[in-house]
Amino acid sequence: MAVFVSNTFSLSMIYVGFKRVGTWWNYKNVISPFYRLYYIEKGKGRVFVNNTSYELTPGTLFLIPKFTFHSYECEDFMDHYYICFFDDLTGNSGVPNPIQMNLKIAAHSIDADLIKRYLELNPCRHLVVSDPLRYDNDKTIYESREENSTSRIAQLMESNGILLQLFSRFVTEASIRKSNANSKYERLDVVVQYVNKNLDKRISVLDLAELMYLTPDHFSKVFKRIMGMSPCEYIQMKRIERAQALLLTSNMSIMQVAESVGICSPSQFTRLFTKIAQCSPKEYRTKQQNV
Repeated sequence: MAVFVSNTFSLSMIYVGFKRVGTWWNYKNVISPFYRLYYIEKGKGRVFVNNTSYELTPGTLFLIPKFTFHSYECEDFMDHYYICFFDDLTGNSGVPNPIQMNLKIAAHSIDADLIKRYLELNPCRHLVVSDPLRYDNDKTIYESREENSTSRIAQLMESNGILLQLFSRFVTEASIRKSNANSKYERLDVVVQYVNKNLDKRISVLDLAELMYLTPDHFSKVFKRIMGMSPCEYIQMKRIERAQALLLTSNMSIMQVAESVGICSPSQFTRLFTKIAQCSPKEYRTKQQNV
């Protein structure tokens, strides 16, 4: 069985800070291109990921994978440290199957100290607003803000080590597994790669099923069992994820963005985008530009 291994694997932090949230922490249908890592110190809250509820209690480490729909809830208060970061910003492929990672784990005795040290090493990188709609997918999160002084490089080395150590707590065999041609189930990674490389083209369930040497019906059942959604739903989600990135990082028109993700009908693109992103493509781009 092959697993994902990279000697250059690195994480790129965007935000880190400490926050007490209250009953106002009830944002719905959030989706981001980066990971969120929480360490809960006091109080409690709840996060819903893919229709599964996770209770956040003191001593808990919690991870929200990139491009994962989730919602928040807090009935009283919750004190927590947070780190937001990318795993694929430097050209690396990132974790192959992030949704297969452990999301909630008990913190090690050293984790609180590591997170506090991480915050010391990276001051003034906290979120200035709490509403994800105000900062999610902001174009500035892709910009490098690192200094090149010797002292800063030493701090970056220590920071990277800490974040990698914390992130490693959530890694599972399934999350880093690469495809194995001898296993029809592990060949699902081939399907995922095919989808990501061909979002600008028509993708049929029949074509995907043939990659796994299965009938379309059997393939759809296997895919849903492993991925938690149908092949068509997955393709739609990936098209809109790509569209979100293009709306933020390019000057392409909305129609050009739609065509580049394989949707030639403006009305169909707007309808699907609104269903997944909870706002129209135009509204999405305007909101992010005004952040």
